Amino acid sequence: MARTRVDPPPPPCCAPQPPQDWSLLLPDTLRHLVVPPQRCERHADDELPAERTLGYAADGAPSFCASRHRLAAPASDDDEEFVETTSVTECTTAWRLRDGRWLVHESVLRYGRCPPEESARYYLSETMPR
Repeated sequence: MARTRVDPPPPPCCAPQPPQDWSLLLPDTLRHLVVPPQRCERHADDELPAERTLGYAADGAPSFCASRHRLAAPASDDDEEFVETTSVTECTTAWRLRDGRWLVHESVLRYGRCPPEESARYYLSETMPR
């Protein structure tokens, strides 16, 4: 009797398809310059409010990454009871270009003002953001 090999399912952080929003911040005029991800892995920190998604091209090399983390601070409206609130949210999204460089989008959202203050920029890097 021949046995059929059954591969275990991938861990929950792995997806056979890239996330739907992988190209959300990518300018349409640059889409043809990017190596699209074919699969992705999502990693979340157990102790900190942070996560990272890595996308891989068909050759197995990284071609996309997105990381998000939030900085918390105590806040109170009566100086007696304090609650944890978000003071800053930072997001970095990057795409590997066909020439090997990385197009990086960084965004910082600072709370404490109404409306919150946001700064964002694009830049080129020789390496994938860490």
